[in-house]
This record gives sequence, C-alpha cells and structure tokens, in this order.
Amino acid sequence: MSQYDQLFPLFNEYDMYVQSIELVKAPRVFKGITPNGCYSCKKTATPATRLLYVGGVLRHLEQRGWDGAIPLLYTKIDEPYVKQGGEVYYLTQWEDSVSISKANLSSWASGTVVRLAEFHQLTQNYRIEDPKQVEPLVDALINRWQSWIRQLAMFRDLANERDYASPFDVAFLANHTFIADNANQALENLRIWRRRHETSNQFRLSLIHGYPDPSHTVMNESGKVRLLNFDRTVFDTPIRDVAVMLRNYFQLGGESKTATDLFEQYSEVFPLRPEEISLLRYFLQYPERIMRNLESYYNRRYEWTELYAVKRLEKDLDRLVSLNRWTNQAF
Repeated sequence: MSQYDQLFPLFNEYDMYVQSIELVKAPRVFKGITPNGCYSCKKTATPATRLLYVGGVLRHLEQRGWDGAIPLLYTKIDEPYVKQGGEVYYLTQWEDSVSISKANLSSWASGTVVRLAEFHQLTQNYRIEDPKQVEPLVDALINRWQSWIRQLAMFRDLANERDYASPFDVAFLANHTFIADNANQALENLRIWRRRHETSNQFRLSLIHGYPDPSHTVMNESGKVRLLNFDRTVFDTPIRDVAVMLRNYFQLGGESKTATDLFEQYSEVFPLRPEEISLLRYFLQYPERIMRNLESYYNRRYEWTELYAVKRLEKDLDRLVSLNRWTNQAF
C-alpha cells in the first residue's frame, strides 16, 4: 500500500497507468512515474474555472508554436484538471531542471524575463484600452499598501511596549523609519499616478504569470527556460510580473548591471510605455517583502527562530537598498 493511494485514480482520468508516486514538495506537489514517462501532479487551491481558462490559453499558445511554458495536460473528457473529494488536481509533463545558484542566476533571469515578455505580448488583450479596467487593480493595491502601513505602526507600538524587546524587535525598530518612509513615499507616488492617469486610455492588460521565481520555472543545461505553475495567473498589468521578477532577482543576490540588461531584454520583446515604467518604479519602491515578513513574525504565522527572523529581516533590508539604488539609477 502507498500513502498516496488516493492519487492513483487521478492518472486513470488521463488514460495513464501510474506505477509509483512520490512527494516532491510538501504538501501539494507529487511526481507520478508511468511506463511512458514522468508527470507532475499538483493539488491546487486555484478555482477550476481559472484552470479551464488558463489551460485553454496555454494550449492555444502551444499550437501557435510557443514553447515558453509547460502546459496543463488534458483528461479523457478534455478538461485540464481533475476534481476528487473536494480537491482539485492537475498534471503536467515532468521536466528536470538545473538548480539555480549565484553562478547561473543571470542566465536564469535572462531566460525568464524573455519568457515573461513573450507571454505578456502574446496574451495582451487589445480590446481592453479602458482605464476603468486598470483603476480597480490600482485601487486594490493602494488599499493593501495602506493596510500594511497601518500594521507597521501597530507592530512598532507592540515592539516598543514589550518589557523585554526581542532581537527582532530591536532590528525592526532600528530600521522602522527607513521602512515607513519607503512605504509612504511609494503610496503617495502611486496615488499621484492614479490621479494623473484617470482619463488616460493607454493602459494594457495581459495574462501575468503571478510569481516568476526559480521554483516556478525549469531551466535545462543549455539555459533554456520554460514557465510553469500558472496558479496565480490573472489578467493584470504586466508590470506586476516585472516587479516581482526584479524583486526576486535582487533577493537572490542579483547585481545592478545585470538588472539593467534584464530590463532591456524584456523591453526588446514587449516595450513598456512611459506610464508603465513609472508604475514599475513605484511598485519596486514599496517594501512589500518586508511588510509580509513583519506580518508573519508578529502574527506568528510561522515557527521562526529569532536568529532566522533577524537574519531574514537584515537580508531583506539589504536587498531593498540595492533595489532602490538600481531603480533610482535606471529610471
């Protein structure tokens, strides 16, 4: 008996006989081994309706000759997912990937930004040139940034009121002004941007990947990159993908010179408009990763040791300084 017996019937829906299943990334990603090859099986919280749409887009792009993504596989009844016991699963072809390290980070980043630019260019919705389509997205972001800024003040008060400050409290309080200044300035810039472009019709939406990261791509020995894991894919401004990509690149230790090259490589495929470049700058200015980590620490979302939490905060601050320095030079 296998501890993953409940997953074996899933492969029958794809007309496959699976010989064994192993856990790849707890608790959601599995590898199924069949006589005809290996497949990735993922349990997802993504709505089936989104998988149906995204699966159709990826299949269409593959039929057009684009090989920049690993598409969802379709079942015998032509659906890109299987529902079982209230859970939703999907399969993709298994592809091995080289590990991403400092040595090959620039190769991975270069391949990934080009794939993102291709994806944005191919899925750009030319029918949507209405600012009303973008305004709700920006408004939602403004609300989220405001909420984090309110939390920042609450966490500062909490740290100040403790009888015995933790090492994390000390590190946070020492850098609170820097974090708050960055957050408030980015928020104000985004509000100004929102007001300035209320009557503009030059906004573009495309499908975005949602979280371009080494764990959501595969890269072969020759440096070819393909995107996978489209669970967060939605119609949004492509700037969101570019911002996440650049944040992750700096977080992994990327250098400013290569970041400039990455932006140029993206722009060669999908040139950004001036207002989109301004929006990118404000996205990058906001200390989003630090805000998420403060929230996780003070709400005890994870069982972090003090040493780990402090080192994480210090690294995030260092990376934000590098990112801000590059942003100011590049734009």
